[in-house]
This record gives sequence, structure tokens and C-alpha cells, in this order.
Amino acid sequence: MWIIRFSLFAMLGALVGVFAWFLRDRRRYQRILENKIANLLAVLTYNLLCYLIVVLPPASDGIPPAAFMRSTSVRYGFPVIGSTLVISGIALAVTTAAKRKALGGRDVKAGLLTTGTYRYFRHPIYTGIVWVALGLPLITRNLDGLLMFPLVQGLNIVQAVLEEKYDIGMRFREQYDAYKRTTRMLGPLGLWSTLVLVLFAIISIGIIGE
Repeated sequence: MWIIRFSLFAMLGALVGVFAWFLRDRRRYQRILENKIANLLAVLTYNLLCYLIVVLPPASDGIPPAAFMRSTSVRYGFPVIGSTLVISGIALAVTTAAKRKALGGRDVKAGLLTTGTYRYFRHPIYTGIVWVALGLPLITRNLDGLLMFPLVQGLNIVQAVLEEKYDIGMRFREQYDAYKRTTRMLGPLGLWSTLVLVLFAIISIGIIGE
């Protein structure tokens, strides 16, 4: 199962690389980047790969589940946090997509967006994807999926950085530099700190209870 996970991760990395290649020369690949069907397929494939990597069932001969994963706090706490992340992530991504009125690599006609969800997240769609990718293995208490999550999150960050380098950060250089100083890539640090502390508390209670 790990071979499948890492194969899917390699495919996801290749997709990010191809997208970056197109962005580096938007004028040359304008037709591809503005094609609605191509963008829809790319977005669906990207999301599917992100989620498959973390939802595949644990390998039968893989890492044995830790004792705290069977504790009451984890058994009920992880699904609650996971469900909240999945619902919030989907809502964030859908709301942002509606505001952009463009999918994937298509140019946003309104220019640089800094209001609405963009007021709190420089990349709200990738944040939504990351939340769902974390929420799914939490719901199922899939330890293998949780171990793969940092790789999925890291690749989403790489994708966001490449967009900033070759696309929006280059086209709106001065305006974007000012925007970066006031808005974090994946949202407020306090939000992520709270999430980490809650998960740590749930795990700690589970370990102490054992």
C-alpha cells in the first residue's frame, strides 16, 4: 500500500511540475491555461490525488497502530475535528472558487484578489485542500494517512510558492509584496496553533488514559 501511496504522490508532484512549466510562460501556453475543460480535469485530478494519498487503507504489514489511537479521546475527538476540517475546507475552497470566477490556471479577470477569504488566506483554495486532506484520515483514524499528510501539505505549499513566483507575484509585484506582509499563505498562525494544540490535547489525554 505504501508503494501505491508514494506512486500517487509522485504523480501529484509531476502535475505540480507541469503546471509550473506552463505558468513560467503564460503567453506561450495561454490556450491551455485558459481551457475550461483542461482546467477542470487538472483540478479534479489534483484534488483526487491529494485525498487518495491520505485515505487509502493502512497496509496490513505496515506500522502497527499506537495504543492511544484506540483511546476514547481519540476515537471521538479525531472524527469531530476531522469532520470540522473537511466541512470547513470544502466551504472555503468552494466560496473562493465562486469569488475567483475562474478555475485552475485561468486568469482572474478581477486582478489581484485581497478581500473576502483572501483577506485571511493568500491561498484559500490550497488551504481548503489541506484541511480536507488532514480531516479525512482524522475521521477514519488512519495513522498511515496522517503520516503522509505532511507530504501532501508540503506539495500544496510548493504549488502555492510556484504560483507566487511565476504568476501572481510577478504580474502584481509591488501590490503582492505588500499583500504578503499582511496575509499568511495558509491563514492566521493562531488558527493553526489552536488546531495543533487541540490535537495534542486529544492525543495526550489518550496516552494518559492508557
